[in-house]
Amino acid sequence: MKRILPLLLTGLLFTGCYSVFSGGTGGLVVDAESTTTPKEGIANVDVYAYTSADDRNSDFDRWTSGEVFTPSAEYYGHTTTGSDGSFTLSKLVWKSYNPVFGKDADVSQIYLLFYHENYGLTKGSTLIVSDSVSDTVYQELKSVRKTTVLNISLYDVATNAVTASTVNVTVSVPQGNDEYKEFDGTISAGTGTISVNYPRYTDEENETENEPEISITYEESSDEITWKACYNADNEAGDYSFMETPEVSKTISGDSFSVRLYGKAVRLEVPSVSGQYTGNGDTSADDGVKISMMCDKGTGSFDLDCGSVYTSAQTLGTSSSEKHGNFSGLGSGYYWYDDSYSGKYVESQLKLYVNDTESKTVDFRAGETTSLTVQLD
Repeated sequence: MKRILPLLLTGLLFTGCYSVFSGGTGGLVVDAESTTTPKEGIANVDVYAYTSADDRNSDFDRWTSGEVFTPSAEYYGHTTTGSDGSFTLSKLVWKSYNPVFGKDADVSQIYLLFYHENYGLTKGSTLIVSDSVSDTVYQELKSVRKTTVLNISLYDVATNAVTASTVNVTVSVPQGNDEYKEFDGTISAGTGTISVNYPRYTDEENETENEPEISITYEESSDEITWKACYNADNEAGDYSFMETPEVSKTISGDSFSVRLYGKAVRLEVPSVSGQYTGNGDTSADDGVKISMMCDKGTGSFDLDCGSVYTSAQTLGTSSSEKHGNFSGLGSGYYWYDDSYSGKYVESQLKLYVNDTESKTVDFRAGETTSLTVQLD
């Protein structure tokens, strides 16, 4: 009998009665550093609820900062906050051997984890009452990652204006432990923004703000490349030569940071030439005259045929008066390629002909000049 009694008592202990209850919880998750009243809610926060403190703590301890959190416990509730930071977990189930209100109702401690890429993993807890949803959670989170908006401007060094080209930009941002994250964007009409994020602090005590050195690569988004990245007299040679590798480095900080990137034309356009021929004194004899043009591609040889047009009369305003010998659009659509020049533009010339007789030579800057007006006698 002495050996049987302990086993009997143990068996009675483990076959005791318990009750099963369920209840829910909800609340609000906000940014601890928000300056609005009330504080700004945080969207897309993963909320995990555990009925066991050990399970919650075990999952918390497994997580490594900078990695995506994935729970390992067998049982937990999960939801995600809405755009205003609110959330609801409608049903959690637990066992109770000694319900607070007998078999009719119970109160249980629920152990919470809040995860967001920019805020890390944070512990919380709340009490819930069976057969109800307690909207009692108010959780403030402090960001552990920083988001900086890069205000990117793409300038043409020849014109000192933003480029009309559409450019693909890739920003590589260090994430610590020799890891990098890339952020892509397409910039049209010369200006645009790309948001990047990275660890907010450089130390475990979260005291030293991070100012990472980022790497930016960029190139025109086109099957036919007409514009390429170049230096802005900030290279060793102090010139505007094309970059062999279109990459620049910047040390960024703050909520927003302005970045200027530079390039210039690799397809050099012949300017559109218009004007008037008055060899016959601005009379009808100046109409129907052939005006042709040859272009020097910066080599000293006029070897690019830029076509021809014919002069015509133009009525002045609402009067019956006419202006004779007018021409326009000469050279439009003609171009050549050059990815070797180191200046802002290429010094070049145009040679114009009247009825195949040389008439005038005009200087222009390829890569800068888009139109010219000339007078031919």
